[in-house]
Amino acid sequence: MTFLLSTLAANAALACSPAGSTGLTTKQILASNQQLVGVTIDASGCDIGIYVGPGADNVLISGVTVSGANEHGIFVQDASHVTIQYSVVTGNGVAGHACPPSGVAPPTCIAEDKGIELVGTSNSTVTHNVVSYNSADGGIGVADDGPTDPGAPGTFPGITHGAKNDVVSDNLIINNSNGCGIVVAAYNQGTPVDNIQVLGNTVIGSAPAAGQLFPPRGSYIGQIVVATDGPFATVSNAQVVGNKLDGSELPGIVVHSNVFGDVITQTLIQDNVIADNGYYPGFPATTPNGPGISQGTTGIALIAEVGGSDGPPPVLAHTNVGSDTILNDKIGVWLCGTDHTNIHQLQGNATNPIVTCHAGGN
Repeated sequence: MTFLLSTLAANAALACSPAGSTGLTTKQILASNQQLVGVTIDASGCDIGIYVGPGADNVLISGVTVSGANEHGIFVQDASHVTIQYSVVTGNGVAGHACPPSGVAPPTCIAEDKGIELVGTSNSTVTHNVVSYNSADGGIGVADDGPTDPGAPGTFPGITHGAKNDVVSDNLIINNSNGCGIVVAAYNQGTPVDNIQVLGNTVIGSAPAAGQLFPPRGSYIGQIVVATDGPFATVSNAQVVGNKLDGSELPGIVVHSNVFGDVITQTLIQDNVIADNGYYPGFPATTPNGPGISQGTTGIALIAEVGGSDGPPPVLAHTNVGSDTILNDKIGVWLCGTDHTNIHQLQGNATNPIVTCHAGGN
């Protein structure tokens, strides 16, 4: 049986409720076979606007407006067959605890403090939404769950779950500050992230000012990222196709194998239009293998952080870049530590279509 929640029911409970075992609170909780349609959620005072918790299946969120949450507008954890569509997620992250981009992260920080965040969730769709002006850590995220729960404070681990067969499509992601527009990420060993499709989205951010070393606080970072962010994490078969990106403080589309033992394979980057992008902050860059200000603005960056000594080097292999258009950037595609990369029919006006870092890449 499917339960449709009315506006009255959705807003009846004024107090915040615990959001499972995340250590966060939420204005609204949805369980299996529930639909939330056409309502407005003012999540002021709560950490999350809408929470879909572990084991939930067949959940619909449609035509909803969510604003005012301290952290996420919508947070889905360890669920399946969840659809978030035709909704507006705006003005959340008002008291966010996003982890800093570098340095020592406090245990209370949230690695992926996005407007919409899915962790450990499979066979789900985020489509035709407007995600705007969320101020904690960017727009939409899809990740695994486990000892590191990317959507909750670091002192609250999640249940071990990968993320498979999710679709993020046809969303407008505009002017979300302090984090990336769309992130597909793996943080834990043994929780693979597989077959995540990022299709036909429009991501609008801001390009760096001339000579700028670090994005100022509150910047609209933009970009689409596929990354492994913890030891021995894996991402496979990610597809970034037909998106439009206008302005990013960092490179426009990034595939980044960050930590020892990480593996990213079979990534497809195709038919995207990428314009007015940036580079990694610092001088030459906070990542030793990425393009910094001295290398120049970059449309697509494919990076394995090779050269560390903690364990097996991270792998980034079998990436297919095809028919992408890169405009108003110095570098079209940056390669570092990559293997078996196929680049074809690159278009646009990048000054240097393909650049390889000192560590090499092919």
